[in-house]
Amino acid sequence: MYEPQRWYEFLSSIEDDPQEQMRLIEAAGVSPITLSRWATGDESPCPYALYRLFCALPEHHQGLLELVAREFALLSRRDQGATLCSEAQEIAPVFYDRVLNAALRVPMPLRTWVVSNLVLQQASIHLDPRRQGLSLLILRCMPPSRGGRVRTLRTSLANDSRRWQLSSQNEACFYGSESLAGHAVSIARTVIFQVPAQAPLTLLPTPGWEPLAQDEALTAIACPIVRVRRVAGCLLAVSSQLPLLAQEQLSLLHKYANLLLLAFDPDEFYSIESIDLYSLPPLERQKPLLASLRRRVARMMSEATRQHQPLDVSQAEALAWRQLEEELLTLVAPSDENQEP
Repeated sequence: MYEPQRWYEFLSSIEDDPQEQMRLIEAAGVSPITLSRWATGDESPCPYALYRLFCALPEHHQGLLELVAREFALLSRRDQGATLCSEAQEIAPVFYDRVLNAALRVPMPLRTWVVSNLVLQQASIHLDPRRQGLSLLILRCMPPSRGGRVRTLRTSLANDSRRWQLSSQNEACFYGSESLAGHAVSIARTVIFQVPAQAPLTLLPTPGWEPLAQDEALTAIACPIVRVRRVAGCLLAVSSQLPLLAQEQLSLLHKYANLLLLAFDPDEFYSIESIDLYSLPPLERQKPLLASLRRRVARMMSEATRQHQPLDVSQAEALAWRQLEEELLTLVAPSDENQEP
């Protein structure tokens, strides 16, 4: 069976399905002729359009990531089939080279997605080569609001290799001062939380971990993504099986968190003094609000097009996230803080 060697060949194989073709046309906001030219390689999409295609094809992320990595020379023939030190105590130099190349070659906003995926996938393989049970999440600071302060974090990307699943695996979520990640970001230091076996689920520190079996111990480690006392977010690792408290594992987590510095632009780092997180409700109470995210993005893009001021998907998503955050904060903020200065 033929395997696509270029990303547009992959797109061509998907485009053969008329229903899928119409879905991609709508997701990318292009005409059928433009999509056809992309699929034949006659034209290349701009980074924003390529990013929209990635968002529309979540089930093909792994294949697309590998092909885009090859397209931007992030993989060499020598290491395409190689494992990258899956059980070593250090990150392989070839992987550092791959991430640096992505940061230099891939334009925004695709760069954020590619670098984050490269790091999460490799960290998952490296820290849990036998798939014993590890979940890694990247949480990013929401831009400042309400007096110029960062009030929440949100899920950016997740990679779960565990045998049990998160209830929020495919859903976004806001995190605040009540969470382990929120505490780590607020003090710009790594925070560790360990729940002994048979502990009550009420002890779990972060939204989304409720489905843990009662007889499983839990270790959660939050490593802030910090550059000179400015924080962009957090790498959160959660496991019910792995010895994450071993010095080697902690050291690797910090190194992968440092690599994630390359996934953020300089203006996405905020001073510790400007971080003042709210205490937020659990995921179950956030769900009704978060369920409207995709509809809001589509509505914003459609409305902007009608007004001849088109938005790309990353701009529309940023606006939608800001709307959702403001509505959530209105529910939890003191009455005298409901009005933003």
